[in-house]
Amino acid sequence: MLKLSTKLAIIATFAAALGTSAIPARADCSRASLKSMIGDYFKAVDAHDMSALPTAAGVRITENGVVMQPGTGLFQSGGKVLLERDLIDSQRCGTVSEAVTGETVDGQPTLAVMAVRLKVAHGKVTEIEQIITRAAGEKGFYNPKELLSTKDQDWTTPLPKNKRLTRAYMNVSANKYFDSFKKDPTDLPPFATPCNRWEGGTHTTRTGNCSPKGLVLTHTDRRFPVTDLELGETAVFVNFATALPDVHIFKFNSNGKIYLINAVFGGRVKGPVWPSTKSTAMK
Repeated sequence: MLKLSTKLAIIATFAAALGTSAIPARADCSRASLKSMIGDYFKAVDAHDMSALPTAAGVRITENGVVMQPGTGLFQSGGKVLLERDLIDSQRCGTVSEAVTGETVDGQPTLAVMAVRLKVAHGKVTEIEQIITRAAGEKGFYNPKELLSTKDQDWTTPLPKNKRLTRAYMNVSANKYFDSFKKDPTDLPPFATPCNRWEGGTHTTRTGNCSPKGLVLTHTDRRFPVTDLELGETAVFVNFATALPDVHIFKFNSNGKIYLINAVFGGRVKGPVWPSTKSTAMK
């Protein structure tokens, strides 16, 4: 008879061979429960009342790489969500949402292009990481109205089950994108034709080409915390050009090609945007 430790090793090896999709999600990390948590977050932003969102004691909140106290920042200035796109990772019990929201700045109504990452444990939010593009900070890449015009893009239809991609495939492909900011990159990610990108709401690929070839930049502190295996979407948090807190969301088609990229950024921070002793692996 096999020892318990041997049985567990066999089970772990089998699950790894199948990929992480073989690991069932906990009940409190189901798509439905995580989607509800996203809704609670936006209710809290609109109501300026964090009691609408179940948070753990010691919840960590950042905005553009700066640690915030609960109830401050966007929780004070935010308004109704006008556009929302959600990635749900039931295996890692986390979400990433891109949105256009109302916001009041210096007493004047305006719009914010933003992204938020939520980490959930035991039915409560433990981490809230917000990246916000505002007019004052990113005039060249701030266009909420143009992003709102993409409201009919399909970010919600699941890939066919026999066409779904692995976490590793999507994140390795996304990582190649950041490695491609060179004069003459040799290992480009699998782009579809056309491929379109929006940065802070601004459409930056008028020719349908997402390759950054020729633009020489270095991007540090890359993290891959949330991948939606059902939708074929992954979010990469990065310090863009070493100083710009940023999240890029990559959407893949059923042929494994990247055909949509949305980026949100804001603030200026050197080093890790979310300092941690634990790395978030691509796989």
